[in-house]
Amino acid sequence: MKKYLLVIMVVLGIALSGCGSNYEGDLYNEEPGFNDENTNLESPNPVIDEIDDQGGDAVTNDNAAPALEDRKIIYRANLEMAVINPTSVYNDVLQTIDSYTAYIEEADITTNTYEITIRVLSSEFDEFIEDLKTSGELVAYSKTSDDITNSYSTFEARKLALETRHDRILELITAAEDLDTILLLEEERFEIEAELNLIGTKLANYDSLVDYSTVTLKIKEAIEEIIVLPRTQIPGISSMESTKNSISLELYNGSDENVTIHVDVYLNGEFITEYEENTFAESRVMVTFNELKSNREYTFKITSLAAEHRVSLVDTIRVETEKTYGNKTSNTFIDSVNLLVMMFEFIGLAITGILPFAVVAGVIYIPIRIYLVKRKGKTTEFPVDKEE
Repeated sequence: MKKYLLVIMVVLGIALSGCGSNYEGDLYNEEPGFNDENTNLESPNPVIDEIDDQGGDAVTNDNAAPALEDRKIIYRANLEMAVINPTSVYNDVLQTIDSYTAYIEEADITTNTYEITIRVLSSEFDEFIEDLKTSGELVAYSKTSDDITNSYSTFEARKLALETRHDRILELITAAEDLDTILLLEEERFEIEAELNLIGTKLANYDSLVDYSTVTLKIKEAIEEIIVLPRTQIPGISSMESTKNSISLELYNGSDENVTIHVDVYLNGEFITEYEENTFAESRVMVTFNELKSNREYTFKITSLAAEHRVSLVDTIRVETEKTYGNKTSNTFIDSVNLLVMMFEFIGLAITGILPFAVVAGVIYIPIRIYLVKRKGKTTEFPVDKEE
């Protein structure tokens, strides 16, 4: 009788195992929470208070969702920074990590780029993110949350059921006397333990992701973008009037932009004064420079600058102030002296130019003259015959 009872229990266990296998297939194939790549599960229905039509008290749904603090939520964040000195910012990030319950899970470092995966205690997640944002120029940021409460609860329920079956299988193995029955029960035990290990690993992974949030940070070197602005058109300039102590100029903005015209005044290469005025498109302005010295040549350098443009090229004009009577008298005297000096210079140059020829002529002429005189003296003397 006991033997028949044992066989019936084994058959019943195998039947339960078949049902469990079907459930297992449904669990891993249909449960979205089991896949690491898809943990976006629908939240359980919220608590609904139903009011009895007869005016009774409110009845609370037994399937009420757990409070937010009891839910299993995985938080992730992605940050990207573009900075001038990535190494310096990376060192600052390391100091920030040390000040929290956090650690670096993975790091990929190249010459100018740092990519690190950080795990931080979930209760410090938001504060940690805010501190990271201050480390450098943030160019991209995203934050996600996955509620895995339903998936986690499903795995826990499945684990509890398997543990109950496992305990029962152990009892049957202990009571079994037939070898075939024991082998069937051992095979069932092996399958249950394998599934329990798989579920345990999954739950442990969930616990890790829930307890420590994941932050992915990329620090890259900022590339300076050089924008070449168009150059402002050169303004026009002309001299209108020049007196002993003043010079008047007309400035012309020939561009279709409002520009600022700037004038620098120089005397003998030394900066004297400046002038600046905002002008409308295609407009003219008159400017007069007073308190100048008479009989001097002044240099005016003019540039213009429009909004979102580079400064124009420099245009230069030279203008002389008029002479006074004293200037004219002194200039006449100076001109006369200069003329006299020029005459003496000419005479000196003439003498200097003729002197070499005179010396050469003297050197040649004097010896020849001496020779000719001596020869002439010999030819004029006649010999006298002596008487015997």
